[in-house]
Amino acid sequence: MKKHLLLVLSCSLATAVAVSFGLAAMSEHIVHYTIDVRLDTETKTVAGEETLTWRNTSEVPVPDLWFHLYLNAFKNNRSTFMIESGGSHRGFGAGKDQWGRIDVTKIAIKDGPDLTAAMEFMHPDDDNKDDQTVMRVILPEAVPPGGSITLDISFESKLPHVFARSGFGGDFYMVGQWFPKIGVWENGAWNCHQYHAESEFYADFGVFEVSITVPEGYVVGATGQRADERENGDGTVTVTHAQEDVHDFAWTACPDFVEIRKPFTLDDPPVRTEMILLVHRSHLKLKDRYEQALRNGLEFYSTSYGAYPYPTITLVDPPLNALAAGGMEYPTLFTTMGSVFFPEGLRLPEMVTIHEFGHGYWYGMVASNEFEEAWLDEGINSYSEIKAMNRYYGPDRSMIDLGQVKISDLVFGRSAVIGTSRLDPIIRNSWDFYSGGSYSANVYQKAALTLLTLEGYLGEDVMARVMKTYFERWKFKHPRSEDFFAVAEEVSGQDLDWFFDQFFRSPDKLDYAVGTIRSTEIKAPRGEHGAGEAGEEAGKVDAKKGQDTGTIKLYKNEVTIVRKGELVFPQEILVAFEDGEEVRETWDGKDRWMRFEYVRPTKLKMARIDPGNKIPLEVDQMNNSRLMEPETTPLLRHALGAMLAFQKFLTFMSF
Repeated sequence: MKKHLLLVLSCSLATAVAVSFGLAAMSEHIVHYTIDVRLDTETKTVAGEETLTWRNTSEVPVPDLWFHLYLNAFKNNRSTFMIESGGSHRGFGAGKDQWGRIDVTKIAIKDGPDLTAAMEFMHPDDDNKDDQTVMRVILPEAVPPGGSITLDISFESKLPHVFARSGFGGDFYMVGQWFPKIGVWENGAWNCHQYHAESEFYADFGVFEVSITVPEGYVVGATGQRADERENGDGTVTVTHAQEDVHDFAWTACPDFVEIRKPFTLDDPPVRTEMILLVHRSHLKLKDRYEQALRNGLEFYSTSYGAYPYPTITLVDPPLNALAAGGMEYPTLFTTMGSVFFPEGLRLPEMVTIHEFGHGYWYGMVASNEFEEAWLDEGINSYSEIKAMNRYYGPDRSMIDLGQVKISDLVFGRSAVIGTSRLDPIIRNSWDFYSGGSYSANVYQKAALTLLTLEGYLGEDVMARVMKTYFERWKFKHPRSEDFFAVAEEVSGQDLDWFFDQFFRSPDKLDYAVGTIRSTEIKAPRGEHGAGEAGEEAGKVDAKKGQDTGTIKLYKNEVTIVRKGELVFPQEILVAFEDGEEVRETWDGKDRWMRFEYVRPTKLKMARIDPGNKIPLEVDQMNNSRLMEPETTPLLRHALGAMLAFQKFLTFMSF
């Protein structure tokens, strides 16, 4: 038995692994899943048989295997997820007495010993002994460096009423994070976190071959390409999907989907893929909007970062009774969100479609650790979303364009950051944030605005090269924040530690203001003066204009810029005079205040910091300018109120 076990564990890369995994086309294939699964629509369960081959690509033996059992987050009210969330996620509550779970009924080494008795639940993040979202199996023999192990696993997943991305709603099924999924072995340990209310996912790349059996009449969508479809003669059909170079697999089924298939092609860079839209019958009025938004996303991300490489991309439109499944991404498949009551000028369906498609780049291909550094996906993707929405729908109206009401995606992002308290930095374990609101505001909007601010500092062309280089270098790998920072410094040729240390590792805010502006007429000298003292300012000649200022009125003009926040950032200042003259100043922004003085035969008209709108992270743009004669704008206050109310909804959803 021991000799046989060693033979299984130490399969050479040149033989068994090469046959099992194939040559990696784009990624290093660490895992290979083959899963047969059957949906029971009466019991809302998914019964599966899984064969998993895992490769040890490290230089040390691996004595155990750790797995994610995500659906156990919904098993009871004592799981870490339910304790942290209070039974609510994105504004949707868990269904009463409609719990979910995943039971591993058997796990064994293929053609080897049964390991079921060796299973135990682990809780590496919070020591919650009631949490069962992580499982460990101790092996009888360690997997040697360069070796592999193949397991046969039997499991049953009970789907909850749709909640936190997964589950059922009527005849609609969104089956995500549904199978025993191995963690990531790195740095001599398993990275396999519990399922938290504010965490998503992290896994290795490989090959997935999944056969899904559902009742006849159900339309199925899934990660990857359709490899086979057959009727079973018992009132069910089985479809098989396969995909390489992905790290997860999700699927959906519903008899009320209308399947729409359209080609998408692009010449530069070359892209050839099939768009598959699964639109619920109740939302058919949105199909053209969904299609155009997906085309926009494919074009923007391909031209901005790199060609979309997969043969398919599937859009899933959940029905109204399953909106809790909306706004979620998986490799080559995502869920959007819409309602027939949304007029065309309210672009939530477009924004969600572009955003969730974009995750295929910053989560799907650039596979950062969303548990520990969520901004690398959510923040970079929100930055990309803002730029895409601006390009296709207008920079001043990309989110709302209803008559005289025009609001951009950028403005919504800013409104979330304005109300963010100084409690958390952008880089933090997802479960360590003060609250769900703080998590969302920081890793989504604040991170996006920080990247836009970096773009304003470096220049749009340089930032574009930073993003392309980062994607090209780290696609199909697991980058950390330091890897992004290193690319930015390399491409820009600048030391940016001052920026990244402040803006990503500090919870402080960026806030500069025009403190005061003043124009004072310089009076003729009075009283007794010594030689050379009389009227020093009155006798000055304006070198710029070459005028003898002794014969005309002169004004001493003062502009004071104040740093109200703790974050330090270089400032540009525009100073305008009543005669039309403009002066531009720069300041390193390090001191608490800076005063600029001008002697002119004309008064100040206004002063403004950031005249090029290059610093969207500035939390209070209302104090960025000051007029000598201030204007009142009560209408603006009402518009801001409406904008903040809608932003609360978007932050609540946290796509």
